[in-house]
Amino acid sequence: MDRMLREWPSLTPEWLALLKRKVSAGRLPLEARAPADLAMIDARVSFRCASGLTDTRSLCLPGTYAPGSAFLPITTFYGLALLGLREGQSMAFDRPEGRRDWIVLEKVLYQPAGVDAAPLAPKRPFKLIAGGLVERAFTAANENGPGRGPGPSAA
Repeated sequence: MDRMLREWPSLTPEWLALLKRKVSAGRLPLEARAPADLAMIDARVSFRCASGLTDTRSLCLPGTYAPGSAFLPITTFYGLALLGLREGQSMAFDRPEGRRDWIVLEKVLYQPAGVDAAPLAPKRPFKLIAGGLVERAFTAANENGPGRGPGPSAA
């Protein structure tokens, strides 16, 4: 978000104010594990907003979504407002039209950083032996049966 503040062109003064609020909010140390109920990039979240809209989307970075898809880029008001919220938390913000809006994070349905990866089952090591399957080799068949065949067809 620091990079967005430095490099992303401000869409509106209201969006810039929301971004500055997010940047100044507390952050997790890099070595800390993210809480499972935290809205973050690639998290799938359910939310509701002042307009009555309830939806489920995956928060994403700009340029990694298709319009009309189930993604919500953090360059939108709702995406940015949801980022960093925990389940049950809400955030109010001003809109360019002069109205006040709010959003509530209902549930984090999926969070890649919050999911413990299942330990991989140990695999049996294998040994590659040159010529080990020579006796089981097969000859590819052609339309005339096994063997070289008549050569290329005259199509």
